[in-house]
Amino acid sequence: MKLYCLVTNNTVTEGPLPLSPTLSTLSDFELLDLGWYYAECIRPESFVDRTEVMNLQFDIQPRKVICTFVKRDKTQIELSAQNAEKQSEVEQDKTNRLDFAATFMASPEYTALPANIQAQWPIYMQTVTDTVTQELGDAIWDVGFPSPPPIDNTPVPSLPVVTDV
Repeated sequence: MKLYCLVTNNTVTEGPLPLSPTLSTLSDFELLDLGWYYAECIRPESFVDRTEVMNLQFDIQPRKVICTFVKRDKTQIELSAQNAEKQSEVEQDKTNRLDFAATFMASPEYTALPANIQAQWPIYMQTVTDTVTQELGDAIWDVGFPSPPPIDNTPVPSLPVVTDV
């Protein structure tokens, strides 16, 4: 897919992005007359969103814009802010799981479950409660919660076994 940049007064004001359906019917020369330059994008081979930031530099040429994506490591301030945001998300997830479990265990649907499924719910709640989510720093990204037990007695269908390959 071709990408384009809108150039106004020798400054990229939009892009790189795909053209709208209306603009995509025009030739590259007609697009140039409107300020839409073909965008040649140069990207790094790898990028790790969690630890790097991507900046975009433009080199406006007569018939195209060279868009160079330059990566840099996030600063400690950026990493700390990112970890704090993740911390908040993980805490909210934990609260939501515990609230749902408590509400479900007080419902008629829970009491209608067989005893073996009912017995899984307190274990689940305790596991979620015991999951450490405070003061983990960068390790907050590794926090995981177990899947909740079933909320009904619907048997899980077994997958067909493929023997011919």
